Amino acid sequence: FSSEYGRLFKILEEVQGPVEVRIQFVEFSIKEAARFKRRHLIQYLEKILEKLKSE
Repeated sequence: FSSEYGRLFKILEEVQGPVEVRIQFVEFSIKEAARFKRRHLIQYLEKILEKLKSE
């Protein structure tokens, strides 16, 4: 993943603000990944989303 989506993951790490804002950003990323049918990326983003929601 790092070579293909490295830039996206770097941006996700740099998102600042409340947890709700970060969750919203990840949800938007999931929708965009679905639009381009990137199933592996969606699965990884869903794991990140679960982690954020548990905080």
